[in-house]
Amino acid sequence: MQILVHMLSARHSDILQTENAAFAPPIFCSAINDIWDDFNKCGKKKKDSFVWPQELIDIVLCLGKKWMEDIYTIYTPMLWNQSHWVGLAINLDMGLVEVLDPLPTLNGARRMAKWMKPVLACLPYLVRKVANCELTQFTGFKPFICNRIPDIYINTRSGDCGPVTMKFLELHSHGDTSPGMAGITDQIVDDMRKQYTMDIYKTMVLPAYYD
Repeated sequence: MQILVHMLSARHSDILQTENAAFAPPIFCSAINDIWDDFNKCGKKKKDSFVWPQELIDIVLCLGKKWMEDIYTIYTPMLWNQSHWVGLAINLDMGLVEVLDPLPTLNGARRMAKWMKPVLACLPYLVRKVANCELTQFTGFKPFICNRIPDIYINTRSGDCGPVTMKFLELHSHGDTSPGMAGITDQIVDDMRKQYTMDIYKTMVLPAYYD
C-alpha cells in the first residue's frame, strides 16, 4: 500500500496540486492509532500541548504540502482491525471524512465508529496545533465527522480490498470519473491489479535495478 500511495501521488501530481489535495501514506492512520491511548487519557489542556510523533508532524508540515496552506484534502488508506483496507477522503476545512469501503457489510456502523474514533478525535488537534491554523469551518476541537459513501462497488472476494481501496481514492481525487466507483466490476479489479503490478515494476523496480 505504501508503494501504491507513492506511485499514485507521482502519477496524479498535477490534478492533486490543482485540487489542493495530497495522498498520505498508510502510516498516517497507524501512527494515530499507536498514540491513541496516551492522547485519549489527556485532559483538554494536556491535549493542547500533546507531543505528536515526528512521523505525523512531517506529513502535516511537508514542504509544499502543508495542511491548510497548500493542502485541504487528504487521501489515505486505513487498515481496520488489521484485516480490511478502506479509503479515507479527508476534507480538512469542513472537518469531514468520507469513508470509501469495498465491503461495508464487514463492519457495521458501530464497528466503523470504533475504528474511526482515534482519527476523528485527533484530526482537529493536528489541524489547529501542528498546522497552526484557526481558519476552518469546524469549531473548537470537536471531532471530525465521517460518513460511509453508499452505492459504490462492493468487493466480496478475499485479498482485493487494498487495490480496490486505492482505486477508490484515485477515482475520488478525479471527481469519480468513468467508470466511477459504482461502475467497477470484478473483471475491472482483475485488470487493475495486473496494471498496478506492471506499473510498480516499470516505475520503481526497473529504475532501481539499472541505477
